[in-house]
Amino acid sequence: MKRSWMAIVPVAVLTLGAFALDGVGTHAQAQPPFPGEGGPGHFGPGGPGRLPLLEGIELTKKQKDAVHQIFKKNHDDKNDLHKQEQALHDQVASLLLAPGKVDTAQLQTLTQQEATLHAQAEAERLDIAVKVHDILTTEQLAQAKDRYDKISALLNQLHDVEHPKKDEN
Repeated sequence: MKRSWMAIVPVAVLTLGAFALDGVGTHAQAQPPFPGEGGPGHFGPGGPGRLPLLEGIELTKKQKDAVHQIFKKNHDDKNDLHKQEQALHDQVASLLLAPGKVDTAQLQTLTQQEATLHAQAEAERLDIAVKVHDILTTEQLAQAKDRYDKISALLNQLHDVEHPKKDEN
C-alpha cells in the first residue's frame, strides 16, 4: 500500500501541474489583443493586462471613456466565469487526489466543461477586441497594424536567432 501511494503522489502532482501550466507558453502569441491597464487580459506586448492594439495609439477622451466601459463590463462579467473555472479545477484536483481508481469518465466530463469555459473566455476576448476595433479610426488602425507588423517581424527574427536551422549535411 505504501508503494502505491509513493507512485500516486508524484503522478498526481505532475498531472495537477500540467493542468495549471496548460497553455502558459502559448498565450503570448496565440491570443488576440486584450484590455489595457486595470482590465482583464493576458500577456502581450507591454506586459500582462495590456491591449497591444492600443499601444502607441493616442485616444480621444471619448474613445478612452468607451474603452474603459468595455473593459469594466467585461471585468464584471468575468468574475462569474473565473469562479466556475476555479470550481472545475477544484473538482479535477479532488478526483485526482482521491484514493482508489480515478473515475476517467468523470475526469473527461470535467475536462470538457473546462474546455467549454475556455472557449467562452476566448469568445469574450475576441468580442472585446472587435468592440475596441470599432472605436478606433482608420488612421489609428493603420498605426496599430504598422506597429503589430514591426513587432511580429522582430519576434520572427528573435525566433530565428534562438532556434537556428541546422545544416542538412
